[in-house]
Amino acid sequence: MSEHELDRPVLWREGHPDAYAELRRTWGVIGHSSILMVLSLSLIGTSLTMGYLQMPGWLTTAVRLGASAAAVGCGGVGLWRLVRALFRSVRAVVRTRQRASRRSAQGAAAEETRPEAASAASA
Repeated sequence: MSEHELDRPVLWREGHPDAYAELRRTWGVIGHSSILMVLSLSLIGTSLTMGYLQMPGWLTTAVRLGASAAAVGCGGVGLWRLVRALFRSVRAVVRTRQRASRRSAQGAAAEETRPEAASAASA
């Protein structure tokens, strides 16, 4: 390794690749969930607009029910994916912090045993 590589600070994403990958996946899911939510709103608008068109009553009712059901489905799927992705991201970050605290505790324990070994060797 060159001296430059040793002096540069380690980026969080390089130090925690698993948590970074999970957060990137979450951003993708947030994008897809947003699209589903917008589609849901469009379907709600379609359902509301159907009442103003001059169509037979049974057709208006069928289209309204179909659009409303599709809106609820899209919204539900989008919300479920969003909540699940956020939960997974929080879990990945918590695991990363736990691993970091375990590593620092192990490092501190290793540093404490080194001076004892050095003093025993000099005696």
